[in-house]
Amino acid sequence: MIALLKQSTAAFFALLLAANAASAETKLKVWLPVENWKETFGFYEQNLSEFKKIHPDVEMEFVQVPYENYEAKYLTAFAGGSSNAPDIFNGKVAYYAGAIGVSDEAPADLQDLWNEELLNTTKPFFQVDGKWHSYPTSSDTGMMVYFNVDHFKEAGLDPNKPPKTFDELLAYAKKLTKYDDNGKITRNGLALRYAGAPVGITDKILPFVHAFGGRLYSPDGSTAEGFLNGPETTAAMKYMYDLVHTHKVSSLELGKPVETFAAGKAAMIFREGWLEGWMGRNAPDINYQVSALPHGPAGYPGLSLLFSWSWMVNNQSPNKDIAWDWIRTVSNAKMDLELAKLEGYLPVWAENFNDPFVADRKDAKATKVILSNPSGPYYDHPYINEIASKIGEQAQAILYGEDPEKALKKATRNVNKLLKKE
Repeated sequence: MIALLKQSTAAFFALLLAANAASAETKLKVWLPVENWKETFGFYEQNLSEFKKIHPDVEMEFVQVPYENYEAKYLTAFAGGSSNAPDIFNGKVAYYAGAIGVSDEAPADLQDLWNEELLNTTKPFFQVDGKWHSYPTSSDTGMMVYFNVDHFKEAGLDPNKPPKTFDELLAYAKKLTKYDDNGKITRNGLALRYAGAPVGITDKILPFVHAFGGRLYSPDGSTAEGFLNGPETTAAMKYMYDLVHTHKVSSLELGKPVETFAAGKAAMIFREGWLEGWMGRNAPDINYQVSALPHGPAGYPGLSLLFSWSWMVNNQSPNKDIAWDWIRTVSNAKMDLELAKLEGYLPVWAENFNDPFVADRKDAKATKVILSNPSGPYYDHPYINEIASKIGEQAQAILYGEDPEKALKKATRNVNKLLKKE
């Protein structure tokens, strides 16, 4: 009996040791495409105490994925099975929850918490069919007008009176553009996104399209016919075409808009709230201000977002429950505000918009305008990545001189194929 008891005890402790060993070997892989989130991983690595209380033996592995071609790396990993894929990853929820189907639906407690506490205006951009599948990295309040104060003054423009309409935007751009003796642009009046991932180009045309009353496709997602190639979207793209080729206030040769703005080679650009933090780190001497987007023929374009970056849990992860526990520990107002201050982004939690950090930002007034207006059209088709890529290819062609009507007809044909894709 004693021998049997010893054997049982030994077996118990063997099992316990094995369990502990298995627990100690548990690794939670977190992937983030690195471009603008320079401090994020370090922040999370330093704020693991609450998570460690719950899972003391779980190792966190933070992987910085190069932004260029990050999606190819993601898709390869997901196709390779759970051993190769991240447990937690940062990306665009409509695509990964819809077309790819790897983003897990958040547990009920987080559904309730985020519905109650997060910014109402941006909720739809992180949900699928009204359910949260992701926790926002930051509040992307869409694009605003960043303008160089010194350039305004030099051109005889009042920096306290930024352009309020798209007609004024053009008039301002004409006054702000500089040329050399051969008529070549040396300073953009308004710098446009013309290169890089086609998806990103599509994202940057949205304020123009929505201000003119256009849409990428129908509200029910059934067709792009009459929308992407409709008169409103066509007029918007003709406006952008004219900025480059007719009015010659925007050059495609000076470099990327953000970089030209930081170098003093662009007087105005359209960009999101993350740029304030980026400018503070990379171009602190540039004297700039931020205003809300101007009104177009259809009025204010509203919050124009194609994608919003957020944390998701891989629904095939063997550590899915642990992954959601990590999301729980980082999902709170205190950490949200601390990370926003560190990165220079706008926070996620509604209560943090009352903090001086938001009130003292250059984009504070613009943010209030955005949040006080209805959002623009929302695009949540599962294949929005591919759709945006096809549109971006033709938008780029337009900026390089392709006839807008011809390019949009081609884009419409390509998008319709994707809208019907199962």
